[in-house]
Amino acid sequence: MDRSELRRILLKRIKTFKGKKEESEKIVKLILASTEWKEAETILAYSPLSSEVDISPLLSDRRILLPYIENGEMEFAYPRNLKASGLGFMEPEHCKAEYRKALMIIPMLGFNGLYRLGRGGGYYDRYIHENRDRLTLWGVAFSVSDCPDLIPEPHDERLDRIISIEDGNPDSLAWRETK
Repeated sequence: MDRSELRRILLKRIKTFKGKKEESEKIVKLILASTEWKEAETILAYSPLSSEVDISPLLSDRRILLPYIENGEMEFAYPRNLKASGLGFMEPEHCKAEYRKALMIIPMLGFNGLYRLGRGGGYYDRYIHENRDRLTLWGVAFSVSDCPDLIPEPHDERLDRIISIEDGNPDSLAWRETK
């Protein structure tokens, strides 16, 4: 199955999924309780769309940087003067922030193992590829986003951890990690 078809199927699944709020809250609690979150110098996050895990409670942290797209590339800035981007997400004023190391929390439409399916622009994969040595990569997704049909392609970047609810069981919040 091609990726555009997988995206269509996953978006439909997520749109009709009734557990988005509950799963988002559990994922946020798990992130906040983690040592990595507490010790992170900088956190690269995202302003959630309705089809993404709602990490809004995390966004008031002073260490947060949000993405923006400029000249076809993703950059990160402090969350000031947010406005709707051409891609539909809220982005900050285009004023690139510098950082040494960061915990990166990444939205996913789908995942298989430690590989993600995004919206198809390649922004995250390119950014990760260029900055891999200074990033810890966490993908967040709903339980309905588990997608065994997703086959990683050569340009896909492997994440360090996926945070999701396993098998739709709200009591089985799980880390999926690299070995």
